[in-house]
Amino acid sequence: MIRLALILCFLPLFALAQEFPSHPVKLVVPFPPGGSTDVVARLLSTKLTDGFKQPVVVENKPGAGATLGTEQVARAAPDGYTLLITALPSIVTGPLTNRAVRYDPLKDLTHVAMIGSFPNALVVKADSPLDSVAALVAYAKANPGKLFYGSAGPGSAGHLTGELLRLRAGIDIQHVSYKGAAPAFADLLSGSIGADFDGVINAVNQARAGRIRLLAVSSATRLPSHPELPTIDETVKGVVGESWFGLAAPAGLPPAIVQRVEAETLRALQASDVRRRLEDTGMTITAMRGPAFVDFIRADIAKWAPVVKAAKLDQGSK
Repeated sequence: MIRLALILCFLPLFALAQEFPSHPVKLVVPFPPGGSTDVVARLLSTKLTDGFKQPVVVENKPGAGATLGTEQVARAAPDGYTLLITALPSIVTGPLTNRAVRYDPLKDLTHVAMIGSFPNALVVKADSPLDSVAALVAYAKANPGKLFYGSAGPGSAGHLTGELLRLRAGIDIQHVSYKGAAPAFADLLSGSIGADFDGVINAVNQARAGRIRLLAVSSATRLPSHPELPTIDETVKGVVGESWFGLAAPAGLPPAIVQRVEAETLRALQASDVRRRLEDTGMTITAMRGPAFVDFIRADIAKWAPVVKAAKLDQGSK
């Protein structure tokens, strides 16, 4: 009788998993079209469409540092038909730095899977006298307040890594915020800023073209694809800062649907064409399941919260 009761209890969940999805699914990207997040979303949506046998439509909802689209998903019905591409700015730095954010990144979302992560590259112009992280630190110590570095925007992984470098090395460097990686890189080439945190693939290509010098990457260990590149951490201990992407849904998503979406996502990340394309962007594919991903997010929040406070990044918009 107990076994029969358990079977009857779980029958609705099995039926729910088999029925889902019965119509198109929306995949929200809280960033503008064309960026790395958008590339990830469109690759994933194609594979999810195949797995679900229903269209998975990408919808870009940029604004407020990626928190606008994230909030919309957090307030959506928890039925599996509204999914979200998550990233460091929307889940960690946005809620840490902006009181206007009206969602709790852990309580108001179901984190289904982590997709992958990638570091930034610390770069200078090719003709810069700075030829290493050690040289950059020495220059900053000798010239406090005179070295300006750029990033893709406030609260971006590049910005946070720069602030972590400033704190750990005990140097006075000035952040210049841009609306994206491209304008920051353009100002580096023009000489308006002395250093920049840029995507690894672009940095490697630009270094090969002789336009910049790549000093180090912000990963915890050297990249298997570029073992010749040192990490910042090798010179200044504790300076590790990586961007990451994940897939989420509104809180309260039924377990059967969570399992279905998770399974299809992990299956998509095993596809050779998806792996090849993502690895070409410099991403390390993690394909982490939901519970482990939540632990990862908690650790990331704990890591960056004191950096945000020390750098007073919570003063402007809060």
